[in-house]
Amino acid sequence: MIVCEACGTENPPDRKYCTKCARKLDPETQRAVALQRSEHTAMSINWSAIITALVVLLIVLAVLFLLVTHVL
Repeated sequence: MIVCEACGTENPPDRKYCTKCARKLDPETQRAVALQRSEHTAMSINWSAIITALVVLLIVLAVLFLLVTHVL
């Protein structure tokens, strides 16, 4: 069986194209897909950390605003 690097589908060894996504199953195309996937994974954004930082920042700003408005 040949596993398609693009979608993970197992294909019979005699297939030239994936039965699910129709991507070529030749070694060159499969290497290019694997490389593209690894580059995308390495550059992915950690959204949970960004959202957490923004929530903390908003809380700090809200507390500072409340302190300033009560002091003045």
